[in-house]
Amino acid sequence: MKKVFTNKNFSLLFFGNLVSSIGNTFYNLGVAWFILELTKSALQSAIYIATGGIVSLLLTPFCGVIADRFNKVKIVYITDFIRGIVILGAGYFIYQDLSLSTTMIVLYVATIILSINGAFFGPAVSSLQVDIVDEEDLQAANASMSMIHSLQTIIGLTLTGLLYDIIGITGIFIINGLTFVFSGMSEIFIKYSYKKSAERLTVKEGLIDLKVGFKYLFNKRGLMSLMIGILLLNFAFVPLTVNAFPYMFNQLLKTTVFQYSLVQVSAAIGTLVGAIVIGNIARKLSVMKAQYTGMPLMALVFIFVAILFNFILSGKIEFNLFYGLIIGLMFFEGILLMYLNIPIGTAFAITIDQEFRGRAYSVIDTMSRAAIPLATLLGGFLIQVAGIQVLLVSNITIVFLIMIFFMSNKNIRGYLRSVD
Repeated sequence: MKKVFTNKNFSLLFFGNLVSSIGNTFYNLGVAWFILELTKSALQSAIYIATGGIVSLLLTPFCGVIADRFNKVKIVYITDFIRGIVILGAGYFIYQDLSLSTTMIVLYVATIILSINGAFFGPAVSSLQVDIVDEEDLQAANASMSMIHSLQTIIGLTLTGLLYDIIGITGIFIINGLTFVFSGMSEIFIKYSYKKSAERLTVKEGLIDLKVGFKYLFNKRGLMSLMIGILLLNFAFVPLTVNAFPYMFNQLLKTTVFQYSLVQVSAAIGTLVGAIVIGNIARKLSVMKAQYTGMPLMALVFIFVAILFNFILSGKIEFNLFYGLIIGLMFFEGILLMYLNIPIGTAFAITIDQEFRGRAYSVIDTMSRAAIPLATLLGGFLIQVAGIQVLLVSNITIVFLIMIFFMSNKNIRGYLRSVD
């Protein structure tokens, strides 16, 4: 894994992305906790989160087309600069101690602008990574980029837990805005072989390119079936992490933000450990084996989390025991995510042709995230009207159905065998 960091361009992309990602995690937890404190509503929090997801979902396919046509490095650092300026501006307005309705308007406007730029940023980074790294180093590069999620969560959530009550929400806005600015400054120096497209980009051409990306993936039936499975898995996973956990700790258990942040940090440490271990053995790891053993284990994690939530709410166990077990489960869940995700990410990079990568990654990203806004809204609604236990039972049911789909689908099995 060390070898890939001798690549200066990859190092600049990695560390620039890491800095802004840490600030973004710092910001996301701070704002989510802030909204729950203000509104005390799982549904209000879900609507806010879903708004950004919907904007990103609608734009991401077209942004992938743009990533194929324009200088990806410029897309990366310009979007980082814009996000930094917007967050600093929003922090200024929040500092004015506005009314609840005005504060929510500022937060909604900010998340829409951030999501627009994030939609451009994601496909550009995914495609750029393949352009600046040798094929033999792709496994290590994928594992390293997966580590960003772990590191950003560990550092960002820990800082939020420690500093939220000290610097307040305004301080969180300032820190996140500055991280995006610093990230953009780093990414300016990335160099890669960019060939300007001779064709003029129009809406019609963009739609044609998007159609080509969809057609390309549809012709790879195993890959498309796998994408459907990932979409369904996200549908089950999102309400647990986005809705259930923060609402449980903020409104039902009345913990501090630091106590909640440690639960998320444990999951991030798990993904970091998983990324390091899986990254080093990735060439020997069977993609099919990883999926077919990882999915049942993930289902068991969902079941144990649901049982623990039920026990603590009914008073059957003490908080300290519940807290320790949840932290342990989240650590194991983080390892499982890397065990599932890294082999699949490498399989995508190897099997997707270079000229279609930007468009294909955009479609893949759209499909894998398509369920997020709907799942978030549904999760918030279920908690609001039926309670958190109903949400947990629904999640377990969906995970078992997904597991059956993965195990029985011939196209998925054929695709995974071809990669191995």
